[in-house]
Amino acid sequence: MLAKSITKTALTLLGLLAAPSLAGVAYSADFSGKTMEILIGFAPGGGHDAHARALASFYGKNLPGNPIVVARNMPGAGSLLVLNHIASVAPANGLAIGTFDPQLLIAPLLGHQNARYDVNKLIWIGSIVDGTNVCITWTQSGITTWEDLMSDKRINFGSTGPAAALYQHTAILRNMFGSKVRMVSGYTGTADVRLAMERSEITGNCGDNWTSLKGTAADLIAEGKISIPVQFATRKHPELPDVPVVIDQAGSETDKAALRVLLGGQATGRPYAAAPNTPADIVGALREGFDKTMADPEFQQFATKMRLDLNPVKGSEMQRLLADLYQTPAAVVERARAVIK
Repeated sequence: MLAKSITKTALTLLGLLAAPSLAGVAYSADFSGKTMEILIGFAPGGGHDAHARALASFYGKNLPGNPIVVARNMPGAGSLLVLNHIASVAPANGLAIGTFDPQLLIAPLLGHQNARYDVNKLIWIGSIVDGTNVCITWTQSGITTWEDLMSDKRINFGSTGPAAALYQHTAILRNMFGSKVRMVSGYTGTADVRLAMERSEITGNCGDNWTSLKGTAADLIAEGKISIPVQFATRKHPELPDVPVVIDQAGSETDKAALRVLLGGQATGRPYAAAPNTPADIVGALREGFDKTMADPEFQQFATKMRLDLNPVKGSEMQRLLADLYQTPAAVVERARAVIK
């Protein structure tokens, strides 16, 4: 199981190591006359895109100097392109933040060769909502239950990059549970995958965020065109009481511990991060502005209208969660690596 023995002292030290320094900094937390970009790791039409554009509409008025905030799509490698950009290319001035698949937060822990970032050095701004991922299928395919996923029926699931949830969750079905599911890669995001389902190119996908799905595919759900065979989570979402949870299907404590690692990033749901070494005054302004936006009645009303769930996670909480996750015992990490190959 995930390490629970990390102390408050250790967490504090990790937080201090990850925190930016003001030494020699000439930055100001005043964003007057400036433009901020929110970089979205997926193509338009998916949940990350919808949440980020909602944030962009209200974030600027809650930041010092009221900057213009624009959302820009930068799809690639299951959103790994954006995260690597934030970690190594984006300026440390608070004018570029990124959102991406939370599954990428464990990619360095699992030794992903293209994950060129340290999650404990990135600056975590916050998350609009925590996450519960699900497997979805096109109901007409006849694959609608966990038992169907484990059968010999022909199943093709769409995926994005190998570090993303759509790929890893499908790999878990094959490598931990023995499903015969086939992987169809190359899609740019969940919206693209969903269109492929409707065209009968694929059966479904594993790794769609339930909150996103409710907002972007509400009609398909209401009409019964989409089925949910299993939740890829460590506990049931209250809105899905009759859908089994994947961790309950695991045959050993080791596999359950590995799943807790592989699903650990979901608590950050829709994460937003800024570049390492961003000065502390700017970090404070970004986090405070984010928290104010989450509490903004106009933003909440807009989110409700757009059918976007809100259950914010503070940046400081995300930083602590990730520090804990990276204390996982080596044997558990090795098992987690094995089941996503």
